Amino acid sequence: MLDFKKIADILAPLPGKTALLIKDKTGVLYASPLAGEEFKSASLIKLAVACYYQAHPQDLSQMVHVPEDKIVEGGMLCHLAQRDWMLRDILDLMLSDSDNTATNFLIDFIGFAKMAAWFEAEFAHLHLGRYLMEVTDRENYLSAETALELLERLLADPSPFGQVCQKALFYQESVNKLLQDLPEGCSYSKTGELEDTEHDAARIFSGDSYYDICFMSHYTGLEEREQILLAQNAVGKLAYQDLTGK
Repeated sequence: MLDFKKIADILAPLPGKTALLIKDKTGVLYASPLAGEEFKSASLIKLAVACYYQAHPQDLSQMVHVPEDKIVEGGMLCHLAQRDWMLRDILDLMLSDSDNTATNFLIDFIGFAKMAAWFEAEFAHLHLGRYLMEVTDRENYLSAETALELLERLLADPSPFGQVCQKALFYQESVNKLLQDLPEGCSYSKTGELEDTEHDAARIFSGDSYYDICFMSHYTGLEEREQILLAQNAVGKLAYQDLTGK
């Protein structure tokens, strides 16, 4: 069993605002006081976009065109000349490479207002306020509780859609938070980061045992960011060591 005193000791000195939620197949094991509070979502909103498509199935084999004027920074599409893709590739790029152009395309493919309304109706703490990389006073928000619910929906899906999402989350490009000190092949995850935000939502597993963990943060400056990242590294390592005995 995880040493929750060690986890509390890791969280206690952290600057800014943090939320940590840990679950296993039996339910919630640990929830810090802010686990149900909304944070700026950063790229964790991409889990919600995927869940919309899960609930409203599309033909993933259809070819789609990404307009040149919709290309934004962040991810792979902004570096490539190709603009025609299978819809499943756009979905994969959103999750595995955290591609912002792919995310915005998937939002527009459905309709911003339609997707935002579904988020509000389906989840207690999920809000779509802006596109990725959009400069605006509006913002996207979600809680650690909602982030894990989204992740768990995708990981529990045995359909071809679910398999695409699971493969993308398994081969996640960004692993510098909960997964920093872990070997490859033991996790599904999605991270999020902004100038003042470092988030990670992950399933760390060994055999049939696993921990679902969401660690969210809001901080100021590089020194506080370093403290947050080290804490995320430590929590992920504790979870892995408990699962494997290593």
